[in-house]
Amino acid sequence: MKREKILSAMEAKATEIYESKEQYSKNPKRGVIVVQVQSEENPARWDSSILLFGETFVGPAMENGYPISNGFSFDTTVHEKIAYVRRTGKNSGAAYYDMIGHESFWTGALISDDGKCICAFSGFAGEDDVAVAAAGIGQWIVESV
Repeated sequence: MKREKILSAMEAKATEIYESKEQYSKNPKRGVIVVQVQSEENPARWDSSILLFGETFVGPAMENGYPISNGFSFDTTVHEKIAYVRRTGKNSGAAYYDMIGHESFWTGALISDDGKCICAFSGFAGEDDVAVAAAGIGQWIVESV
């Protein structure tokens, strides 16, 4: 199955980045990998696979007994990135004013040149999220040839 190979390529890239950068490896793994493939029979249907890469969120933060952050959900963010990509046919990372509703302006979701595969990751800094997604798109190209 194409999606399994794409997920494996993305997980391998995420692991490589995690293990090679202290900013990530000093903490537990965290992030969400998603692959969506457009159905050949029904172009309005996107089949989705999700692979959790450790923790899926960062919990709330407190300082001197007061909340300073309500936390961050990688699961929510990866889907917000995908929503923008599917709506526009462009990779995520656009300006805030280009967003509709809760779409995300963060980078890390890429669409294949044929428009039939979206690969996305949320859990690292933007350029590393893009690298994980790019590994998936690269596998899509290999599988499509």
